[in-house]
Amino acid sequence: MTAQNRTATALLTIAASTFALTGAGCSAGTEPEVGTAPPRPPSSAPSSPSPPPASASARGDSQYRDGAYTATGTYGGGPSHITVTLTLDDDVITRVAVAPHATNPTSRDYQERFATAVPQMVVGKNLDDVRLSRTAGSSGTPVGFNDALDQIKQQAAN
Repeated sequence: MTAQNRTATALLTIAASTFALTGAGCSAGTEPEVGTAPPRPPSSAPSSPSPPPASASARGDSQYRDGAYTATGTYGGGPSHITVTLTLDDDVITRVAVAPHATNPTSRDYQERFATAVPQMVVGKNLDDVRLSRTAGSSGTPVGFNDALDQIKQQAAN
C-alpha cells in the first residue's frame, strides 16, 4: 500500500470514528434538531495541543473543595437520568464517569455513547468552564449532565 493510500485510509477511519462518536441521530422518539449540521471530517492539518489550565491554587481563588463527588442529573419528560461521578483538584476535573440508567434500548445507546465521549471533553477543564450541549448524537443526556454538574458545584462549594 502506498503512503498516499495509507493516509487516505487513515483519514477515512478517523472520519468514520468521528461520525460514530458524534452520531447522526437524536434523542429517542424525536427527530433530529432543525439546523443541526452533519459532522465534518477532521482536518488533515495537525493541531497544537492546548496549554494546561492554570490551577486554581496557583491563581489563589479555588472555589471548590478537592475530592470526588456524585450526583444524579435528570432531563426530559420521562424523566430520564444519569449519574455523574467526578474528581476535582484545584477546581479542575481530573476524572469523570457517567453511569447510564435508561432501560429503553435507544435511550440506553445514547447514554452509553455520551458516557464514552464525556471524559475527553471535560477532564483537565475547570469545573466552571464545563457546560455541554449536543454530545455524541445526544441532545437530552447533556441536559442531565449539566444538572448533575450544578449539584456537584453546590456539594463542593467552599
